[in-house]
Amino acid sequence: MRNPGSVPFDEREFIPGEQSNWEIGGDYEYIFGNGNRAKVLFITNENDTASTRERFVVDASGEETKNLFLDAASILQERIVRGSYTMKLFDQQSVEFGLERAQTILEFDLLMGLALDSGTPSAAYGGLVPVTVTNANTRVEEMRYEPFAIHNWRLNSRMSLETSLIYETSEIEQVGEFNNTRSFEFFKPKLDFRFDITPQLQLRFLLDKFVRQINFADFVAATDSEDNDSNTQAGNANLRPDFWWNYNFTAEYRLPDDVGVVSANLYKHRHKDFMQRIDVSSSEDELRAANGNIGTGEMWVLDVKASIRLKMFNLPNVLVTSRASARTSEVNGPLLGDERSFNNFNRGQFDLGFRHDIPRWRMNWGINMTNSIDSGTKRWDIDDIESFYADPPVTAFLEVIAFNDITFRLDVQNATEIDDCRDRTRFVGRISAQILEEIEFNCRGAGRVLALKVSGTF
Repeated sequence: MRNPGSVPFDEREFIPGEQSNWEIGGDYEYIFGNGNRAKVLFITNENDTASTRERFVVDASGEETKNLFLDAASILQERIVRGSYTMKLFDQQSVEFGLERAQTILEFDLLMGLALDSGTPSAAYGGLVPVTVTNANTRVEEMRYEPFAIHNWRLNSRMSLETSLIYETSEIEQVGEFNNTRSFEFFKPKLDFRFDITPQLQLRFLLDKFVRQINFADFVAATDSEDNDSNTQAGNANLRPDFWWNYNFTAEYRLPDDVGVVSANLYKHRHKDFMQRIDVSSSEDELRAANGNIGTGEMWVLDVKASIRLKMFNLPNVLVTSRASARTSEVNGPLLGDERSFNNFNRGQFDLGFRHDIPRWRMNWGINMTNSIDSGTKRWDIDDIESFYADPPVTAFLEVIAFNDITFRLDVQNATEIDDCRDRTRFVGRISAQILEEIEFNCRGAGRVLALKVSGTF
């Protein structure tokens, strides 16, 4: 819905793309005669993506005129190797120490052409006029090293304590329109205490510091196929890894007669250098936002789970699972200067699952449903506010072990063919000006997906 006087129009977009990826990994462990262990593992992968987006305006006669060309290509590579040595200190204590090395490389290129009155059209830009996009052709490389030490101590038959210390040092180099090299260092301690009050009741307290690895796509400009009024999204060459302290308490109770398990998990995250959308506009005529570090933020989560077998109804092979989650977060939003929740933050959900095992037929089947709190997930950008909601998605499966122990499994995703919806409120200029331009309602569905998997040991 736009302001009165707006003229409706039709557009068509053609967005072909290609993607290929591969991953290779392996590990080797050697056990010494005294029980000590040495282990090494490696992972290397690559993800190549390329897409072209062309937009056409369709007039009343059906004639199409191209007004946008975007061509994006990226290669993301990752190489990780980790070695460790584990040894016993005393009867109830052991220590593991080692080193992890990781290399991540992103190469990204973006071309944009527009239907402008001035300039020379180019075939490489879809026959449109080339337009310069800031931070569009970039190579980003990170080298990260993590020496670590982990100490495990079985205090007694009911208590255990794990402590660890990881030192992370990394260097990120960006080459292209922006040439920048920066180094980061973090100490990441961890304390994990478990107490079995009874064989049925267990308590756990966890305190650790977590450093999030930067999404390299946030460094560079990117296409924005979800917003017709914004052809590209800006990148940010000055990102820092954000980190948080995790305060986590869990209680788990095993029901008598092996009926099931009930657990409750309460945790808090205290974020530093938290990442949200920030204003990176170079002028008032071209408003731009990108992911950037803004300061602190807090998140609280209460998660309650139950897994129960219906023995009381003489159905021991029927398992019912459920989960209820309530979440809240708070951050000082940089675009409005107000206290609000995190971007794309789900305020809670309820899950319900059902599984029936039929041993005599060597078969099992089940259904799962997830229902999130509607209108709780929002995203604030420089000129719009988005709210996301959907009907509860339902998945189902049927699995049979047939001849020669070959397993056939049928999975059904989106069984009820739900729609994912988004409401977007757009403003004239910055959202802080609160000058309403339009309200957009968008719903889309992907349809039901069936997948048959066959597995076995040969």
